[in-house]
Amino acid sequence: MKFVYILINLFFICNVAFATDYSKQENWAALPTMKDNADWTPSGLFNQQDSAKVDVFFIHPTTDVTGFKGNASLNDKAVNKKTDNTSIKYQASVFNGSCKIYAPRYRQAVLNNFFTKNTEQSKQAFDTAYSDIKSAFEYYLQHYNNGRPIIIAGHSQGSMHAQRLLRDFFDGKPLQNKLVEAYIIGFPTSENQFRYLKVSEQADTFGGYISYSTFGENSKIKTVVQKYDNAVSVNPLSWTTDQLFVSGIENKGVLNPKTGKIIQSNFGTRNNNGILEIQKPNVNGIQPMMLKNYHIFDYALFYINIRENVALRIKRYLEYNQ
Repeated sequence: MKFVYILINLFFICNVAFATDYSKQENWAALPTMKDNADWTPSGLFNQQDSAKVDVFFIHPTTDVTGFKGNASLNDKAVNKKTDNTSIKYQASVFNGSCKIYAPRYRQAVLNNFFTKNTEQSKQAFDTAYSDIKSAFEYYLQHYNNGRPIIIAGHSQGSMHAQRLLRDFFDGKPLQNKLVEAYIIGFPTSENQFRYLKVSEQADTFGGYISYSTFGENSKIKTVVQKYDNAVSVNPLSWTTDQLFVSGIENKGVLNPKTGKIIQSNFGTRNNNGILEIQKPNVNGIQPMMLKNYHIFDYALFYINIRENVALRIKRYLEYNQ
């Protein structure tokens, strides 16, 4: 057994030693200077990265769902293609109306790491993934940022790493003054996650964070996943944490992941003890997973609301910091 742990530790040390080189363009899924799927927009919207005054550092979710353990390879063409054609195209693109988009590829922890017990192997897989995120962000700060305001955003595993990044670089540190907002979507964020960063309680506040995880009404998720107890939930139709029902009239547009078109679907929402509950969207191509889980559609269901909210928070931030 001792020999096994030595091998595991050596593997982890080697992973860290051979850090990903973010001076190479191929190690980024999106950069403002290259053509990529973050430039995509649904019909009627426009990619305005060229004139954007704010950057977004976007951390994509798990896209290696077949690996059994450990970390995905950066050279896996199938995984990279899935990342580009799903998360980068349909999630990161929500920011291209107001931000320059920086999205690193990273040695993501493969999906099975979420379902194993809290083993040393899974912990090291997530640590390896975060070591890439940290390296990418440090490279971004040194070579791309030039003192510009920043949005931190992610989804699922990406949001888990975003929490850690915010603690390491922003929470109570000088860089916090450059934070426009953090969109920590699709991963539970506890109320005491940070010492100084606070949840944003209104649509036009800035310098804090929002988080939510989407489920259907009467989901039993909290009987299985205790992390949602006392998690922060900001309703993207009202941008508040209160538990009042919000009519679907407030939804300004859903991104249909099958057609790539913006459609209207008037489903109501409400925060309910750590999760965002929604009425059935009735959108072709959007169906929940087990336990009425709409996880993979956290961005798509509120695409236009998020896009407009990003623009509003940036406007307020820039007005305040003139």
